Amino acid sequence: MKKILSLAVVTTLASVLAGCDQKPADNATVAPTTIQEPATPVQVKEADKISVTHAKGTAEVKTNPASVVVFDFGTLDTLDTIGVEVTTALPKKNVPHYLQQYATDKVTDAGSMKQPDLDAIKQLNPGLIVITGRQSKSFDSLNAIAPTLDLSINNKIYLDSFKKNALTIGQIFGKQSEVENGLAALDKKIADVRKKAEASGQKALVLVHYNGKFGASTSNGYASIIHQVLGVKKADENQGDERQAATPDYIAEKNPDVIFIIDRNEAIGEGKVDRSLMDDEKIKATNAFRKGKIIYLTPDLWYLSGGGLESLGLQIDEVDAAIE
Repeated sequence: MKKILSLAVVTTLASVLAGCDQKPADNATVAPTTIQEPATPVQVKEADKISVTHAKGTAEVKTNPASVVVFDFGTLDTLDTIGVEVTTALPKKNVPHYLQQYATDKVTDAGSMKQPDLDAIKQLNPGLIVITGRQSKSFDSLNAIAPTLDLSINNKIYLDSFKKNALTIGQIFGKQSEVENGLAALDKKIADVRKKAEASGQKALVLVHYNGKFGASTSNGYASIIHQVLGVKKADENQGDERQAATPDYIAEKNPDVIFIIDRNEAIGEGKVDRSLMDDEKIKATNAFRKGKIIYLTPDLWYLSGGGLESLGLQIDEVDAAIE
């Protein structure tokens, strides 16, 4: 059983359909490449300090901080995977199902995902705070409390950006070998799924549902994982970075072989998608509907988390199961 980490976690909810949507992804489906961001994100500063380059600049961070505030469940599952123990606080109302071991009385509620409790964070006297793009507006306030790293995933180079973040966490906590082992295991899974996706020739749409409406994107984090990292072809090869209203007419025109759906409503506890919306006569004519390939991805895993050693593995498994 994994050890319960001790960290302070506060996750901020993005706007409608924002999800992992921190930076746009390339339109073309390309194989993951070598790291294209700075090759050395972490530099040794002193025996007990390292200098970390991140989205907001550079920060000097003490190694093995005893108390860490994490605004991102992906970072939490990476820490959990590599066996790091620090003091714990998190937004209990939105803990993803796969991290339920943290939703206990031993864990402090550090505010809501949208409104971090700055006073509570100050009382924890953290040595490090980790945020993503969802919390970027709070960077200055948080950085005034403790060194704050913005480990936003760059969706244009999703896998490389993810690896850089994981290796950064590994170096801060002296767990480089554990992170490297985890990345090697993910690389093998990714290679296997890419071969399967290429052989299948299937094309997919990635949709986010909210309040009865669907939006399609090829550039958010969800689509970057499915198309860019795992090599699943795009049903809409001409879509740019903008979001597209996924009406029945649009879906029928693109005729995907697979439709992946992330339900924002369920992820944030505001009901569930009405699955009968996919029973529209125009959608019924698509390959995806006829072959039973309308796939509802685990909402809290995809919308609230991702970008962690465990969460990416779980996401890969869900896409793998949908590909023939």
